[in-house]
Amino acid sequence: MRYSNRAAFLNQIKSAKSAGALSRIYWVAVSHDYERGEIVNEILPFLSPTGGNLQKWNELDLVSLGSHLQTSSLFGDEPIAWLEHAEAITKAQGAELEKIFPRDYGYLIFSAKSKCAWSSCVEEAGVVLDLLTEKPWEKEKRIQQTLEQFTRIIGKTIAPNALSALLETQDLEEGILEREIEKLGCYTGDRLHITIEDVEAICPPNKAFAVWQTAEQVVWEGKGTLEEAHFHALIPALRSQLQLGLKIATLLAENASRDEWSAALPKVFPKTLEKRTRDASRLGVRYFARGLETLFEIELKSRTGSQHLGALLDFFHCSLHIR
Repeated sequence: MRYSNRAAFLNQIKSAKSAGALSRIYWVAVSHDYERGEIVNEILPFLSPTGGNLQKWNELDLVSLGSHLQTSSLFGDEPIAWLEHAEAITKAQGAELEKIFPRDYGYLIFSAKSKCAWSSCVEEAGVVLDLLTEKPWEKEKRIQQTLEQFTRIIGKTIAPNALSALLETQDLEEGILEREIEKLGCYTGDRLHITIEDVEAICPPNKAFAVWQTAEQVVWEGKGTLEEAHFHALIPALRSQLQLGLKIATLLAENASRDEWSAALPKVFPKTLEKRTRDASRLGVRYFARGLETLFEIELKSRTGSQHLGALLDFFHCSLHIR
């Protein structure tokens, strides 16, 4: 069985546990390390109340893994083998692994950060959660639901606009956002409700978000200040915005079909795409093409001896907005 929704995946395990029909094999494919680990940690209590017979491998060792799956515990817990970095498993290794799949005793959990062709064999024998193709807005909704649940766990509630503000000013990483919720929980003390004022008071935008936001403002609005200290972080952020603009402007100029739009921009939020389409129509293909050329020029100079990074950024900003 394959799932692309975390809640549905966990509900399946919960239902199977109640029915006494737990699968023996699980595959968790999530690109972010923290989220991947958290999902595995959510699975473990269903497999073993104490987790006392769990062993983890960071690389495949068929002999020790097979031995563990066949070894009983003095405390009665069935063995659980957790293999991280499962994306590295080759087809040949997968064929050997299938020979030691647990059938009636023990559990085997695979966790992977990228695709693995061999994972289809696990789908036939167990349960798969694959979030690698998750759309950005699907990820945001999932993390929002996780944060709402996490807030309830610490005994608080959070205003919708406060949660939205947090999501808009931080990287969309579950671990970072959970730490921010914990910080807000401490800051509010005996008060049970977290407000947007609390978020604004102690949750400043993180560096990565600030750099990305600056790149958006510079490219699309002609605003923002390019700081020399962030030169090497700004280059990829600026390039990403310019490439997005060039794609949209080109699609507009060529009067592309809906299918062509979908193929070219599969991961852009619908609302963001609507706004950027208006902006790209105003700015035109030449604006984004010239911006990419100038960005390449200043990056090349920065890597061939120029130490005046602030001047290079100023040159880029001025060149971009020359009419």
